[in-house]
Amino acid sequence: MDSKNSPQEAQRKGLLRPINGLVFGAILMLVGATAVTLTRMGKSANDYEHGIISRSWQHNIRQWQTSGQTLIQQDEAPAHLAAGDRHWIEQAVLAPLRAQTGSGQIRLEPAGATDKTAALGLVHGAAVLSLPVTARTPAGAPAPYVLRVAVDQGLVSQFGGQHGQVHRLLRKGQPSISDHHIMPLTSPDGQLVASLAWPAINPFKASETEIPQMLLAIAAAFLMLVWLFMRRSNTIASDLIASEARARHLAFHDTLTGLPNRAMMFDRLGQLLAMSRRYAGEMAVHCLDLDRFKEVNDTLGHHAGDELIQQVGRRLSELCRDSDTVARLGGDEFVILQPEADGTGASHLAQRVLKLFEAPFVLEAGVVEVGVSIGVTLVSNPEIEPAEALRQADLALYGSKENGRNRVTFFEPDMDAALRMRRSLENDLRKALADGSLTMVYQPQMNGRGAIDAMEALVRWNHPERGAIAPSIFVPLCEESGLILDLGEFVFRRVFQETADWGDVRVAINVSALQLRSPMFMATLTRLVAEFRVNPERYEIEITETALLGDDGITRDNITMLKQEGFSIALDDFGTGYSSLNSLKRFSVDKIKIDRSFVHNLEANDEAEGLVDAIVKLGRALKLDVVAEGVETEHQRDRLAACGCNTFQGFLVSRPVPASELNGLFSGHNP
Repeated sequence: MDSKNSPQEAQRKGLLRPINGLVFGAILMLVGATAVTLTRMGKSANDYEHGIISRSWQHNIRQWQTSGQTLIQQDEAPAHLAAGDRHWIEQAVLAPLRAQTGSGQIRLEPAGATDKTAALGLVHGAAVLSLPVTARTPAGAPAPYVLRVAVDQGLVSQFGGQHGQVHRLLRKGQPSISDHHIMPLTSPDGQLVASLAWPAINPFKASETEIPQMLLAIAAAFLMLVWLFMRRSNTIASDLIASEARARHLAFHDTLTGLPNRAMMFDRLGQLLAMSRRYAGEMAVHCLDLDRFKEVNDTLGHHAGDELIQQVGRRLSELCRDSDTVARLGGDEFVILQPEADGTGASHLAQRVLKLFEAPFVLEAGVVEVGVSIGVTLVSNPEIEPAEALRQADLALYGSKENGRNRVTFFEPDMDAALRMRRSLENDLRKALADGSLTMVYQPQMNGRGAIDAMEALVRWNHPERGAIAPSIFVPLCEESGLILDLGEFVFRRVFQETADWGDVRVAINVSALQLRSPMFMATLTRLVAEFRVNPERYEIEITETALLGDDGITRDNITMLKQEGFSIALDDFGTGYSSLNSLKRFSVDKIKIDRSFVHNLEANDEAEGLVDAIVKLGRALKLDVVAEGVETEHQRDRLAACGCNTFQGFLVSRPVPASELNGLFSGHNP
């Protein structure tokens, strides 16, 4: 069958004809409505002039005064004002006010007797706003000041920009401008100081008789077309509209929460940036990520996690303004676009979001408490790309996560430099692991008889350009970048290689919680034991109390297999984490190491000695070996010995040294 004569083609053509009629009718109605609107705008121009513009002018004056009041009440303001620090006053007070008002000249002076309220007057023939503000002296007493803001063309132009108009300032005695509206600016005593002028609105005025006739004709034609359309294609059009609406909604909304998704968020962010370019406004982008959300999924199931996400979306939507955009990017990450927001407004909203999460969430599976980490970037440059704005907020969010979660972090340019340095350091670390340029050092452990019977293996990285980099920096970097398993294999391989001929001297090797959670951990360790033919009973695996948290199956199995292979288990930094007596017995811990913070405090207070004494007694009760870390003085060693601890590790015994300095000492050693 010819496609041009098919029923579908005929139906399509039949549908297009009434649609064309509807479009034509809509255009006619638009013309008529435009004419009516323009006419009414012309009639209301005078109300606009003396109403909105006047109120907006007064509102701006109050806003400038409030901003000035806020700026001179900063914490450091009393000292700088008392010292007459002109540089600080310029940078911290006058420069922000010039940017806000657009005025070319603003001065801060001690208030005179007449400076009681905001007033407009003439100074040397120029219009000047006097805005009284109150600061504080270093002693805390109120100190009256006044801001002298010159009402010049810059201020007037910026004020006009708020209304999308070009304003001009007419000084006293200057003639009016034709085809312009005029608003006089007067002093408190009613004297004319200056005037504001802007182009008069001259809308198209339609004939009073033609417009009703045209509207009636348009309405009749439109109703006829609508009737024909409804009669011939109501079902088809309804299905098409419904289908398109569903597709559009799915394309731009999150299916779980109904919030805008990533695509709509970027679209709205682009629109807000375009508006900022036109009206020179600021905005804030908030990037939110839930804290402990994975625990909800793991303990209560994904259904509870979905329900939590839905409740979070509802709370955020109810909290924000209609002009704000709350979007879900995916997972437990949300974004809030806050237009027309400065640093104060953005901080206020972020703190309200934090407070919002203080209330628990009631789910079908139970009551849960989660926090939220927030990263905020203030967008003052409207030329920025939407993706870059989101990246900055996400980078600030990473800072909140890194600094303890459940907090707000604002983006700073230094974060980019820190990120670049971190990436560079990560790349260098990958190279160091690949070429084996990391080294191992060993710190002895001395028993009560003064003999060295164990060593702790410690990894070191001497960067070719940055010098020595502490393990506290590059080990967490390995954990974050997924290199921890590679680092662990390097450490085991190097330690087994360097200590194979040390006789019966025990060697402790540190293992992170992430290594123990890896299913590949024991396979790698078993392979290295076989490769270097070492006796596992000579080696001690040091773990932190963090590794025992959660008691996940993989960690439990790995520790069980370590014990079966012959490795002993030492609990490092004991007393600083969350381990329990039950964990010590369930995981068959052989040794506990008293954290160096308790040892350091032995010389500061007696409470530390009581804690050490309790740890030693606990170790004895559980038949565990006890080692004190960070022993640096003989006084610390004596007090530890008085508590019953007779094994020490620290600078008092020896600093960490390379294996080459120990090979002769331990070769064939058999204590």
